[in-house]
Amino acid sequence: MNLNKQNLINKIKYRSQYRGTKEMDLYVSSFVDNIINDLNFNELEHLNKLINLNDEQIIEISKGFLKFDINEKIINLLIKFKKK
Repeated sequence: MNLNKQNLINKIKYRSQYRGTKEMDLYVSSFVDNIINDLNFNELEHLNKLINLNDEQIIEISKGFLKFDINEKIINLLIKFKKK
């Protein structure tokens, strides 16, 4: 695996686990763990953008209420994950 890709994966996993509130830590880290191994480098960059948004924005995106400049595949995976 490319070292840059692995570094990005590590960064995403760490950020997803330490967001500030326990509920969002669990929600975002579960989502990330569920999809991270199936993403290419470009999609990982979009996932990194997503997890660096604030909690309210992530919740609104997961409900389909907020559009953001993030890969549509990542958005759809988040919406699908929320419905589980």
